[in-house]
Amino acid sequence: MDELQPNTTLSHYRIVAKLGAGGMGEVWLAEDERLDRQVALKLLPAEFTQDAGRVRRFGQEAKAASALNHPNIITVYDIGQSEAGHFIVMELVVGRTLRAVIAEDNSLETLLTLGHQMARALSAAHAAGITHRDTKPDNIMVRNDGYVKVLDFGLARLLPATANGEEAATLAQQTTPGTIMGTVAYMSPEQTRGETVNHLSDIFALGIVLYELATRQHPFQADTLVGYLHAITLQTPAPPQQWQPKLSATLNDLLLRMLAKDASQRPTASEVAQALQAIERGEIARAQSVESETMILQGGSEFNLQVAGSASTGTLKRELSTSAQSIAVLPFANISADEENEYFCDGLAEELLNALSKIEALHVAARTSSFSFKGKETDIREIGQKLNVGAVLEGSVRKSGNRLRITAQLINISDGYHLWSERYDRQMEDIFDIQDEISLAIVDALKVKLLGAEKAAVTKRYTDNLEAYELYLKGRFHYGKWTEEGLKKSVEFFYQAISQEPNFAPAYAGVVNAYVFLWFYGLSAPDESIPIIKSAASRAVAIDNDSAESQFALTRMKFLYEWDWSGADRGFRRTLALNPNHAEAHEQYAILLAVLGRADEAIAMGNRALELDPLFLNTRISVGFSFWILGQYKRFREQGEKLIEFAPDFFGGYWQIGVECWEKGKYEEAIAALQKSVACGATPMVSAYLGYLYGLTGKRDEAQKILDQLQELSAQRHLLPFELAVVNVGLGELDRAFELLETAYEQRAGILIYFKYIAKMMPGFRDESRLTNLLRRIGLPE
Repeated sequence: MDELQPNTTLSHYRIVAKLGAGGMGEVWLAEDERLDRQVALKLLPAEFTQDAGRVRRFGQEAKAASALNHPNIITVYDIGQSEAGHFIVMELVVGRTLRAVIAEDNSLETLLTLGHQMARALSAAHAAGITHRDTKPDNIMVRNDGYVKVLDFGLARLLPATANGEEAATLAQQTTPGTIMGTVAYMSPEQTRGETVNHLSDIFALGIVLYELATRQHPFQADTLVGYLHAITLQTPAPPQQWQPKLSATLNDLLLRMLAKDASQRPTASEVAQALQAIERGEIARAQSVESETMILQGGSEFNLQVAGSASTGTLKRELSTSAQSIAVLPFANISADEENEYFCDGLAEELLNALSKIEALHVAARTSSFSFKGKETDIREIGQKLNVGAVLEGSVRKSGNRLRITAQLINISDGYHLWSERYDRQMEDIFDIQDEISLAIVDALKVKLLGAEKAAVTKRYTDNLEAYELYLKGRFHYGKWTEEGLKKSVEFFYQAISQEPNFAPAYAGVVNAYVFLWFYGLSAPDESIPIIKSAASRAVAIDNDSAESQFALTRMKFLYEWDWSGADRGFRRTLALNPNHAEAHEQYAILLAVLGRADEAIAMGNRALELDPLFLNTRISVGFSFWILGQYKRFREQGEKLIEFAPDFFGGYWQIGVECWEKGKYEEAIAALQKSVACGATPMVSAYLGYLYGLTGKRDEAQKILDQLQELSAQRHLLPFELAVVNVGLGELDRAFELLETAYEQRAGILIYFKYIAKMMPGFRDESRLTNLLRRIGLPE
């Protein structure tokens, strides 16, 4: 067969350039024309795919490998066959092989950092019943950011499982032409004897790889391939300390245990990962002796799997019930000396929550509900009950300069036991990797299967600029306060993040969401807000059309400002496809569906928002008003009563009770409820409703007093014309009311989407021809 040429197409993969070749096939850079992304395509040699049995076994194992969800295992996208032969499609890794790393850097820090990642990758594969069979430096890539990717899971299945002697030597020559060592140099003794291999053969191979990384020496020396077979079977390797005296006794002993001839004497991959992490902590403790808290191995230099304050995934055997595929992420505790690091702790938890929320099979409580427990000593089981989740993630952060110590633990609500826990002692620049590791570890612990592009969505990065990322977290921190001052402060930080990273889509989405809130509630003038909202929303989508936050930002504009009902409908559906746990999208979509008269869908969407965000007061207000639009007054009142139960000092519940009484013509009860709402610090809109009812019931002096207060307030800051219009209707000043409503229409005030339903509660006014004309221009559906 002639070699592939650029622009050749295999299925829907367009060949771009050759990346390399080996005995297991040629690797090509290709363009996935369906998903518009670059991939690595490995074309398998014909001699490996002529045996139908081998091809079938390969297909089975490739499918199993593609299901491995681990940040250190390369993702298998596809397998296929064309005229050119069988091929496998994988994620494209930009970096260098471990072989190249060994030649340049065999420091202890590199060994521990990379070795831990390799062991974690094998541990995940072994837990899924998959043995690599061909672990060697050439099959391990190190990305430019230091992240390890283990390649070629499943490809070794094409080799005969019992190859030995001359056959093994022949296969080794096929594997890496021109290289003396070849695959044979990384075989386990049982492989060389032709025995059936299992996961402990991978440990032997990894032991050789780590030995090389530590010493730049192969543990078994020979001049020929047959000599390697003999040495692996019979020779005892020299202690690594002979070549590298700086190695600790613990690490020396660990490597020799991995190279034990008797497979039963070797540690598991999980134990290797734990041991390397423990050794790394011990090294950090010695290097950071000035820190107030030292990190040491229990039991001194002896190999001990129990690390101070930590339990790794491999040591936890508890099972999680399927009903617990739901989680709340609590804000991480700040145990840094600097209280200002609180933004970072909250931001880390929120980023993990956002990543997990993109998984359709996982129910994730919304940030606002989870964060309501911040600073409170609340029992985990009570949190689980209130949020209706089966597991809770909590943790802490110690940040000192550029160093981080992050602890995280996943707790099963049903019995209070840890399902998973880990501690990370890293540099600040590793924060993105830490987030990926925690997210995927949680997915694994909760036994959730990632579908399609979900893994890519979970580990998606929007920037590698640490300064921009920290500024963005500060913006999210202030945004989460839900105050006028907090929202305006958040915008400042979002723009600072954008100045550092002009293509940071989440920061643009943050600007939109903050300004939409300020604009909708009259806290910012439309001539200031709207141009910013339009520009930032367009920019967010232009940068990343597949971001749920970008889509949500644009959709809110279509709904609240442009009154593009069909466009908003599509936008909300797109947002929820990208993030099925987006509570605010469910909440806003419920309102749109109510406006469109799609009652069943609106109620279901509102209930889902309440499931995701049961403790956030604004969610209950918004969902309650969607029920009100539909005429579901019982459900509407229930939300008001729950608000009063949850937060008796919050204005929202009394507001909703007041509106429900108003709807039923119980004006004095409505006035009493709205008076309580105003006393609790309600927005000017509630005062406007109260002013209307005063006017309607003949209390003109009280109504005029509220109108005067609102007009005085409007001289100091922006006030919605709509609010002044409502009071004027109550006073019978209809001409003035319509002047103000026309101004609101010209400004395309978002509150007008509710006006049709408010006007229905205004006797006399609701039959005005001018009102009919206004509602027609707004375009509200009949």
